[in-house]
Amino acid sequence: MTAQNPVPIDWAAVTGRPQPTLDRAAIQARLGGQVVAITGAGGSLGAPLAHAVADAGPSRLIVIDWHESSLFRLRQALGASHPQVHVDAILSDVRDASRLRRAFARATPSTLFHLAAYKHVPWGEEDPTAFASVNVVGARAVIEAASAAGVARVVYPSTDKAIDPPSLYGATKRLVEAQFRGAVASGGPACTLVRFVNVLGSQGSAPETFVRLLRAGQSVTVTDPAMRRYWITPSHATLLLLHGACLDDRAVVVAPDAGDEITVVEIAARLARIVVPGHDPDIRVTGARPGERLAEPLVAPHEWLVDVGLEGILAVRGTTPVDGTAVVAAVDRLVALLALDAPDADVRAALFNDTWSVP
Repeated sequence: MTAQNPVPIDWAAVTGRPQPTLDRAAIQARLGGQVVAITGAGGSLGAPLAHAVADAGPSRLIVIDWHESSLFRLRQALGASHPQVHVDAILSDVRDASRLRRAFARATPSTLFHLAAYKHVPWGEEDPTAFASVNVVGARAVIEAASAAGVARVVYPSTDKAIDPPSLYGATKRLVEAQFRGAVASGGPACTLVRFVNVLGSQGSAPETFVRLLRAGQSVTVTDPAMRRYWITPSHATLLLLHGACLDDRAVVVAPDAGDEITVVEIAARLARIVVPGHDPDIRVTGARPGERLAEPLVAPHEWLVDVGLEGILAVRGTTPVDGTAVVAAVDRLVALLALDAPDADVRAALFNDTWSVP
């Protein structure tokens, strides 16, 4: 391969384990002939999901993103690959509650995948206001619009970083999980909360950065050699969302069947064997960044995992109940702080002040 056409990365080979099989019959039974909506549809997770949903034969597919170029490319690609699927592309920020309400009221989706979010841990530490606004306030707008339109189920990609979160990003995701669970208790849509782990090759991820650095002949930067993570491929990430949509629980938290943890240094070494065969990567340790921890658990100490009959996905049992009224109050306080352009420290304190968990 030339520099213009580099060797493609086999992410499944990087994980070193067999990949789960998509249950296409179950997905078609749930999504076929239905109206399906996706926020954040133009992203590295949203675009493959949109194509996979289109494969199931929905009557209408609504793809929503604020980024014009990404949404344009997705609409063009879906038109070429799935001309039989009616695609509505809507340019919108998920915080625009009235626009979401109008979009959902017109099409009345049965299933909504809410992917739009900010996700980079160090950036969240630098800009709590932006992450709180998009992740938490955006989720409120989505929940309210979905409830008003009678959406049957929302599938939401949360994160393992939401478990006893040390990071601002994880704290926003924990509060959004609570929002969805509280909404279910008050008659809102059913929800599947998917605790994602690290997705190999996703935009801005460490492995994507490693590949870029290796191809450029540069040192691979690692924050801590002891840092380890659970890893899944992009196709496993899509499978998690689709299989999550097939569950019938009113409110369920799920996690990937992700095998064993692998250190970040080992991931870099495996990628080096693909990108620059015969050469060990030059590792440069930069030091842990704010919000990071050495390992991310799949479940909290009081939780456990059970099989759900679909490959690659496990249900989390033993989750702590939430007080829906307290969740609403917590989000109200956050919205008020954002409206006042409160200092980042106040926004951070509001996100970490867990007042909604029921002992």
